[in-house]
Amino acid sequence: MTANSGIFRIGKRFEFQATRTRNGAPDGSGFLVDAVLTASSLTSPGFVVDFGELDPLKRYLNQVFDHRNLDDVLGPGQAANEQVAKHLETWCRANLCPAAAERLEVVTVRCGRPAGPGPHDLSFSAQHRLGGLPDGHKCGRDHGHTYLVSPLPGQGALPDALRQLVAGLDGSVLNDVLDAEPTSEFLARHLLRSARSRGAAGLGALRVSETATSWAQYSEQA
Repeated sequence: MTANSGIFRIGKRFEFQATRTRNGAPDGSGFLVDAVLTASSLTSPGFVVDFGELDPLKRYLNQVFDHRNLDDVLGPGQAANEQVAKHLETWCRANLCPAAAERLEVVTVRCGRPAGPGPHDLSFSAQHRLGGLPDGHKCGRDHGHTYLVSPLPGQGALPDALRQLVAGLDGSVLNDVLDAEPTSEFLARHLLRSARSRGAAGLGALRVSETATSWAQYSEQA
């Protein structure tokens, strides 16, 4: 199996607070914006893109959307979730760096607050550092995360083989475990392929989250 025989996805979540008019009445809410990017091959050191490349979207939301009336931002009757998402997706394709714009798959918008860990999520804490980054990049320093390993929506409980693998990573240095840079993208691939080699053949995709606002996913192609 080659390194490029699957699909990698990453997602980054942003929040803003705003109001708008719906059905003639004020409609204030918290808004959750999810940007999803996809690639069949990774940039150095093992990213779909560096999550930092999405910072312009965060700044745009803070400057233009946060604590605003969306009717004033987008126009009366133009602030439904789907319309906000379409506006933001168009903005991203025009304003993000070329690598991020080209790999952008979709932007979605919904109202509410972020949900906590799901009933089938697995958790472990580990240390890593990433090479091949610009001087001064924070991910080049030794640091740690509390990771969540999650099934895709509707996938159900994760198999025992994966549970055993995840338990074995707790307290580890991921640089000593993976044969690639320990990015979330490569970690998702490592866990999926290792679980499948241990009998979890029906597991076709897996999601790994380093933080509450980001995730990476690896899917084996049919």
